[in-house]
This record gives sequence, structure tokens and C-alpha cells, in this order.
Amino acid sequence: MKRSPLHHFFKNPLLFGFSTFFILLFITQFIAYQKYLINENEQKKEINNQVNIIKEKLQAIVMYSYSSTRTLGYIVERNGIPEDFDSIAMELLKGHSYFDAVQLVDGEGFITHVYPLKGNEVIGFNIFSSTTASSGALETIERKDFFIAGPVHLKQGGVGIISRHPIFINGKFEGFSAVITKLSTFFEDLNINTSGDNDFMYQLSRVNFDTGEEDFFLENDMSSYKSFAVPIELSFGEWKLYVVPLEKKINTAIWYSIIGFIITILSSWAVWYFTGQTERINKLVNSKLEEQEYELNTIHETTRKQIEKSELLYRTLTSYAPVAIFNTNEEGECTYVNEEWMKYSGMEFNEALRYGWTNALYPDDKERVINEWQKAVTNNIEFESQFRILDKNGKITWLSAKATKLVDENNDLLGHIGVALDVTERIKNEKELLHYKTDLEKLVSLRTEELSESKEALLNLLEDINSQSIELEKEKVKAQSADLMKSAFLATMSHELRTPMNSIIGFTSLLLKEYAGPLNQEQAKQLAMVKNSGQHLLGLINDILDISKIEAGELTVTFSEFNFVESLIDIIDFLSPQAISKKLVIKTDIHNEKVILKSDKRRVEQVLLNLISNAIKFSEKGTILIKVNLVDSMLHTKVIDEGIGINKENIEKLFEPFIQLNGGLTRSHEGTGLGLAISKNLIEKLGGTIKVESELGEGSTFTICLPLEL
Repeated sequence: MKRSPLHHFFKNPLLFGFSTFFILLFITQFIAYQKYLINENEQKKEINNQVNIIKEKLQAIVMYSYSSTRTLGYIVERNGIPEDFDSIAMELLKGHSYFDAVQLVDGEGFITHVYPLKGNEVIGFNIFSSTTASSGALETIERKDFFIAGPVHLKQGGVGIISRHPIFINGKFEGFSAVITKLSTFFEDLNINTSGDNDFMYQLSRVNFDTGEEDFFLENDMSSYKSFAVPIELSFGEWKLYVVPLEKKINTAIWYSIIGFIITILSSWAVWYFTGQTERINKLVNSKLEEQEYELNTIHETTRKQIEKSELLYRTLTSYAPVAIFNTNEEGECTYVNEEWMKYSGMEFNEALRYGWTNALYPDDKERVINEWQKAVTNNIEFESQFRILDKNGKITWLSAKATKLVDENNDLLGHIGVALDVTERIKNEKELLHYKTDLEKLVSLRTEELSESKEALLNLLEDINSQSIELEKEKVKAQSADLMKSAFLATMSHELRTPMNSIIGFTSLLLKEYAGPLNQEQAKQLAMVKNSGQHLLGLINDILDISKIEAGELTVTFSEFNFVESLIDIIDFLSPQAISKKLVIKTDIHNEKVILKSDKRRVEQVLLNLISNAIKFSEKGTILIKVNLVDSMLHTKVIDEGIGINKENIEKLFEPFIQLNGGLTRSHEGTGLGLAISKNLIEKLGGTIKVESELGEGSTFTICLPLEL
């Protein structure tokens, strides 16, 4: 069969050769271009990593500089220039390796203090006379706030950054507190040699706010590298960071291009040469195409696995997180919840998606929470709320939730991520705290009523004491309406009850001493009753405040060295009149004349005073023996009495608050029932133990053990 000219044209070897050439040229150069993009991205990533490290360090300098200058300025504002300036400066430098020196400048601009002085002999230099230093100093005064100036050619040599904080006393400018960071110190911390780095050239600049020109820290000429400038957010004004590759590496994609071009020529020649050998040519072309396709697919599969790995890592971490975690898309629809969220809500994963999670909200909270969520999504603000979750079994869980937006590198919204914490126990504790506060107020009210008769007598004697009693009543009303939070209640009790009580006791003492005039026997008797009742109430309030602070975990102790034996003897001397009045004898058995104890002296003395007072209170005859021994690194102190003793079944109740073993209306000994509870908690907070051994009618032995040094 005769073939047409068109058929011969398409079978022409030259046509096949050129066709093959252009096809392969396109494929190989496309692959080379992709390799070029990959290499360029890797180099950009390396530069960005270096930039980010330096930016983080600069941000750290800002944070540390603000903290240090503000601390030093606060000391000067409150106490004047400290005599131990070198010690304070040494501590600031010790905690921050970025700083080279600490300065104080007076209100006239003269440097008055420098540490370290060696290599920084600039005392007496006036910063207002320097063109580089004065602009930043004046800006600091004008802003009345922290300011970073630079580049500054330091008087002691080199270029650096000076962080200043103005000092104002009674509204008047009195000088600066400042820290200096040499740029060489900053780059040394990053292991960067600015003069001999073979990979990058560095530069840091600050844009002049008035002229718009850049002031460079280093001498490197950056006029042709403006495209490498990275803006940095620092205090006042614009700063820029340059990280410029010194040597442009040959992009390996060029070899892909050259090899591809060679392959194209050889393949095209082979197609042209072996025209007619269709099967062989097709096999060769298909082989090359498959090879290139495999390489492209390999590149794609690396990228895909990284994404899957990141997603798997995120899901794994959130699955084991002890808090509920959730994700949404940019419209606010739920796209993911972790195991903890499903445990709280009782929902399956698919049930919580989109807006299915709202079905787990407690009915009374549902409308409010949905409105809060939609408002946060619509207005692009942070979501924060507290609400209840009701699972399918009827269990209610209080959650405190917070969510924030997720954005990409272009600040485009990707969605939201949030966490929710179980605060059920905290809500429960707050309710219990409210009940506790109410009970405590009732107790205070009861004791206040007991004081009313004595207060009436005091009001009849002196008009000015009447105003104090009225003020006390007002403060009592304020205390009854205090905030639910225990810390506010404690502060009110401390200030509003103890202060008036001290005043009442003080004025009563003055009257008993007859400074205001002579008293008859009945007036003296009534005033003594007022004073005793006031002291009793003040002791009660102090005990209640101590036990409240202990239970709230707010009681603090301070450790310092003191002579335990000396403190013990002082307490015995103080209580001896009480013992003598009951014809009791206090004896001691102390093997060491001096025992140095590192603990809280006031709290240790409080416990000793309580134990020895109890021994006197509950003894009618005999001897009270106090023994002190050292066993290894522990101090053992025993208080042994021959008093009424305690039943074995009551010993376990002894250290509970508000418990009096001989309680009720017929009890023969006064007290709040808090002393031993407070003592036990104090000893345990100081790292020790307290125990008691007793038999009814045979007396008691209280033993406290304290470490010599915690």
C-alpha cells in the first residue's frame, strides 16, 4: 500500500530527533529548575535561622536590660544611691552574661557610679555633652520610660548598646540607671566572629527617628545589601539586622541542567540515528521519562511524609496531654479534639466536629458560651470563658477554656487552637471557703459579743475611747462583707481587727496606770476586765489568722541562724511568774550550752511558748521538765509535765483545730483549741515533727524534733 507524503513526513528521523530534543529539554530543565528552587529555599532557611537566633538574643537583651535597669532605678528611687552599689551591680552582671557594665548617672548628666571600674574609667563624663549619647538620654527623659540607644561609641572603647531607665523622685528627674552591652560581647555569645566569619557578613543598625538614616554598629559597608535588611521590633524606633552570605555557593541545580542538556542532545541524536528501531527508541524514552518522574515523585514523597510526621507528632502529644485540646478552622468550626476533651464531654471524635461540641455544654451555660465563641471568631479576638460540661452519664465538669488564633508566615488566619482545664475542684474549694469564712465570722461575732459588757464600761469612762469602739464596729461590718477570696479576708481581719484591739488594750493600760486621773476600785476592776478580754480576743484572732494561713498554704517561714538555748531560756523566764503563781517548778536538762539552729526563730519560739504555757495551764502541782538533746543532725526538745494527762482515745484529736478535749460550757481552761494545731503545722513546715505521749492523771510529754539545718 502506497503511503502518503504526510505519513513519510511524520516518519522523518529529523522530525523525531527535533521532537525528542524539545521534549527532553523541557523535562530536564524543569527538573533542574525544581532543584534550583529547593537549593535556594535551603539557603534562605539557613539565613532565616541565623537571623532568628540573633533576633531572639536581641529580644533577650531588651528583656534583661529592662528588668535590670528598672530594678536598680527602683532601689535609688526608694532608698537613694545604695552604699553597696558594687555588690548590687555585681549581682546584675552575674545573672546576665550580655552586660559589660552597670552605671548610675545623676540629674546633670554626669556618670557617678560604674561597675566594674577597671576598663570603664568614665566617672565624671557628662553624657549630655556627647552627640551620640545625648539623643538617647533625652528621649528616655521625654518618654519617662525605658529606652535603648545605639550605636554608641563607648568612652571605654568599642561600640555598644546602652539601655537606660530614667529615675524620677517626687516627679523630678534625678538621673539614669543604665547597663552597657558591647556588640563584641553579644556576637561572642553567639560564637560569631564579625571580622573573620567565612560564611556570613553581619551588621546591626538603628534607623534615626528624625532623619530616617541608618546608624550602623559595625564598619562593614552595607550600601549594596539593602535587600538583606530584616526589621526588628525593639524599644523606640526601627532596628535592622543584616545577615549576608559572603560566598555565593554554586547552586547544584546547574549540574542537573548541564547533565539534562547533554542527555537531551544524546537522546535526540539517538532517536534520529536509530529511527526505525521504534521499540528500542520508545523503551529508551520511556526509561528516561520514568526516571525523571520517579525523582519528582521522590521529592514529593519526602515532603508528604514530613507533613504526615508533624501531624502524627501533634496528635500523639495532644492525645497524652493532661488538658483538653481542640482545633478549629478559620470559620470557628471544630476540626479536632484530643482524648481529654472526649473524656470530659463523653463524646466520640466525630460527634464533636463542626459545632457538635456545643451539645456537651450544660444547658444553663450553652447560649452564653456560644455567643462568646462567635464574638471571638467574628472580632478576631482571644476566647476565654468558664463553663460546665455535661457528659452522657450526667457528670458535670467545670472547665476553664482559652483559645487563640493560628496564623501562617504571611499572618493569614489558619484557624484556632485552644485548651481547657478541669477547675471543678477549685470551684468546690471556693464554695467550701465561703462556708468556712461564714463560720469564722460567726465565731468572731460571738467573741465580740462576749466583749460587749466590758466595752460598755469603757465607753462610760472615756469619750475618746467611744470613737475607737464605733470604729471597731464599722470594721467588723466590713469584715463580714469581705470578698469570697480567703487572702482578702485575711488581710481585712489582720488590719481591721488587730489594729483597733491593740488600741483598746493600749488605752486600757494607760487608764489602769492612772495617767488620766485616779480610779476607784470598781473602775479599776472593770478596766482590768476590758484589758483581759481584749488580750484574750486578740490572741484568738491571731490564732485564727495563723490557722487560716496554714490551711490556705499562705504561711511563710524565714530561715536564719540563732541560739536555740538562749531563746528557750528567755521563754522560761517569761513564763516563770505564771508557774510560780501555781507553785510549779520549771527545770531544764540541757547538755549543750549553745545550740545554733537554722530555722525561723519567731515560729520556733511560738511553738515553745505554746507547749510550756499548756504545761503550766494543765498542771496543778509538781515539776515541769524541759530536756534538750542533739541526735545526729536533729535537735530533740521534750516538755514533760505532771498535769491532768490525756485519754488515749483523745490523743488523735489533740492536733485538730478548734478541738478542746475538756470542751463545752463547763470547761475549766480558756483557749481556742488552735495552739497545738498551729504548732504541729509550723514544726512540719520547718522540716520537723511533733508527737505526744500521755496517760490520764499521769501527765504528758510533748517532743519536737527539728533539723539543725534544712
